[in-house]
Amino acid sequence: MNFFGLKFQSPPEDVEAELKNVGKKNEVWPKTLKLLDDFFDPYNRRLASLLNDDKWLFPTNRAAG
Repeated sequence: MNFFGLKFQSPPEDVEAELKNVGKKNEVWPKTLKLLDDFFDPYNRRLASLLNDDKWLFPTNRAAG
């Protein structure tokens, strides 16, 4: 904000209350999770191979939540 010469203003209290995360952590539809796992799996395998570190290999049959 300072870089652009703008003055920071706090949002009104009622807006700030609406911005808080009310959802559950890791709430993902199983179909979406599978789509992401299927897409990223080859890249994660390649990364794990290059780094010689299996922590990049996530289970592809995990359940959401």
